[in-house]
Order: sequence, then C-alpha cells, then structure tokens
Amino acid sequence: MSITISGGIDQAFVSEFHDDLYHVCQQKESKLGMTVRVETGMVNTEDKAFDLMDEFDLQEKTQRSGDTPFIDPNIQKRWVDTTPYEQSVRYDKDDDLSIKLSMEGEFVTAFARAVNRKKDDIIIAAFEAAVSSGRRKGSTITWASQDGNVKYTGKDTGRTIAHDTAVGNASASDTGMTVEKVQLGLEYFAFNDCEDDIPIWCLISPRQATNLFGQEEYVNIDYNDAKPLTRGRLLGNWMGVNWVSSTKVVEGSSNDVDGDTDVFECWMWQQDGILLGVADELTVRIDELPLKSYSKQVYVHMNMGAMRFDEDKVVKIECQG
Repeated sequence: MSITISGGIDQAFVSEFHDDLYHVCQQKESKLGMTVRVETGMVNTEDKAFDLMDEFDLQEKTQRSGDTPFIDPNIQKRWVDTTPYEQSVRYDKDDDLSIKLSMEGEFVTAFARAVNRKKDDIIIAAFEAAVSSGRRKGSTITWASQDGNVKYTGKDTGRTIAHDTAVGNASASDTGMTVEKVQLGLEYFAFNDCEDDIPIWCLISPRQATNLFGQEEYVNIDYNDAKPLTRGRLLGNWMGVNWVSSTKVVEGSSNDVDGDTDVFECWMWQQDGILLGVADELTVRIDELPLKSYSKQVYVHMNMGAMRFDEDKVVKIECQG
C-alpha cells in the first residue's frame, strides 16, 4: 500500500483520499478476498515461489543409540505470477475534488468496486489455471494433469463431482446443487486428510443458491436453526461450508466433464488451497495535467496474482441450470 504525491496537490488531501479508498476496500472486501491464503510483501514485477512439501511419516525407533533416520522429502516449487492493473479518472479544474473524492462519494465507491472485482477475477481464474513449477519455472502443473478433469467417485480418484453423479447418496437425476453433492465435496477433503480447522468455501451462482432453497435440509429448522427462508438470503455457513454467491459464476457451453452438457462450474476449496500473492495492494496518485487545462487525474494501481497451491484442497462441483 503506497501513496504518490504530485506537485500542486496538497499532501494531506492525497493521503486522505488514499486512506478513504483503502478503508472502503477493506470495509467492503471483495467476495473472495477473505477466502484464500494471502501473501503480502512481494516485490513489484517479480514473481515468487512457494514450496509445497509432500507428507511423510515418522518411523519407529527400534534400538538405543541407533542411526538417525533420514528422508529427502519431495518439495515442489509453485510460482505466483503477479500482474499490474491500473485505471484513472480525470476531473476538470473547476470541479470540487474534495466532494467528488470524499469517502461517501460515488467515485471512491466506484474505485473500490473496481479493485474488488478485479481481485475476484484473479482468484476465480486461479482455480483451473496452469501453475508454473520448478526451480526456474521449468514445468507446468495443469488442472487436468492432476486428475482435475476426472470424475470423483471416491478416494484417490478424480477431482470433479459430475452434474449427474450417482456416487454416495447422490442421484443422477438431481443435477443442481444438492445436499448429496455437498457431502461428496466434504468426503473429498476427508479422503485427502485435509485439516479440519481450515475453513472450507464454495463459490456458486445465484441459480445454485436457488437450488439450496429447494433442499429440505437447508430450509427445515430440524436440520438448520438459522431459518434461511425468514432471513431471505443464502446462509453464510451451512454444513460446515462457507457459501459465496456470485454472478461471475456463469453457465458454460458443453463444459461438463464429459464435454456434452452446459454446466455451472462451482468450486469448493479449503482456504489454504488457493494463494493470492500481493505485490501492490493499492497505489494512488493524483496529478495536475497542464496540457488538459490543469485538470486533475486520479490514478489507481494494484499488482497481484493467484495460484492453485494444492489440488488436494480444491474440488469442482458441476451443476446444471
């Protein structure tokens, strides 16, 4: 987070606008900004590697003063590639900038929404995007190469719960978001020995939210004491899953695991399964433009990127509309 002061603009005013914008961005955080692991302090324009270590077990000690056992654990480097984003707005010299850029002003809100929308776009793209790996980015890890495009049927199988799955308690005829699909998602994490204390999130479209309102377990107080029908909105947490509804989840074209059905791709993940790297959370610059009748230009910059850190902590749930 930084501020750039330009000649002719009062430093206190620029600082106040920056602080107001930053506060609004924090107060009205992006839908997904709080759902992932965030790493700050990255250097602008430089990518950074994070190590993913395979699990290993302790072995029994069978003798006194014996040789110390040793293993060479498999450590996989995964890179976060950050990308800079920017936008500016110009105001005429005769405009009252103190009103336009006040904390309650529409322009502060518009900038904050733009920042948060872009952050969500970055995170959503990371679910299925290829990840650079190796000491010098010598290899690529794709969702498909990690059995991402293989149907989940149980332990050590694929990572996609098909829209017409009949695994477990699911019925192939229930192609929307169902209790049974949520159960399969939780089963997936259990089979991968994911930590119980790490939050689980699920990104859905408003259509899947409607599906949930059709589930007895969701609306019946015998199963759910939060009374979602009287509250008139989607629960924040249900069945141990934190739900996020977004219009950015749209129905694709022949995009199911079999390649012949239009589905919504809903992602369920443990919070540390997706990593957001932040090189510049927010930079604000306000300049006077002599060649534009000394209009004032407000410039906002951010630099960040996201990656899928661990496939064992990410699963796709297909749903028909």
